[in-house]
Amino acid sequence: MRVFIAIETSADLREKMAELQKQLAIDGVKLVEKENLHLTLHFLGEIDEAMNGRVIQAMNKINCKKFEMSCSGVGAFPSNNYIRVIWVAAEAPELREIHEQLGGELSKLGFKKEDFSPHITLARVKFLKDKTKLTEFLEESAETEIGDCIVDGVILKKSTLTPKGPIYENVYEKKLL
Repeated sequence: MRVFIAIETSADLREKMAELQKQLAIDGVKLVEKENLHLTLHFLGEIDEAMNGRVIQAMNKINCKKFEMSCSGVGAFPSNNYIRVIWVAAEAPELREIHEQLGGELSKLGFKKEDFSPHITLARVKFLKDKTKLTEFLEESAETEIGDCIVDGVILKKSTLTPKGPIYENVYEKKLL
């Protein structure tokens, strides 16, 4: 199964991000479905059942209390000049702490350590005839305040790719107390 470890945002934040996405109704821009908006901590790819159990054991070693995460500011990867992904920044010191804890455990299982830039993907850019509207959106939204939410869990998610887009399913949740 194809999996990743993620943090979900509150329904309220997803609504606010969906409102922001309405400005991205541009030819060549594929929006992330509102119910799929999340922050990826680690993408693991294809794993078997045995590895799934070891990943869950690694997740259970997370030592972090629930915390508040704030979301604000819109940006693009790899840059505003070459736009492939449009995102909202997520901030909380605990995000890096959890990413590091998981990274250490996952590397013992053979997964590569990844750089981490906490964000929630709003859209992916497939092609653009004219990037003017998108560039204006990025400039206008660079400082946009989205809101805060309490993070009380880290989730192992299964991703099934379909022609209409990915279908996510929660496999396991490590609760933060």
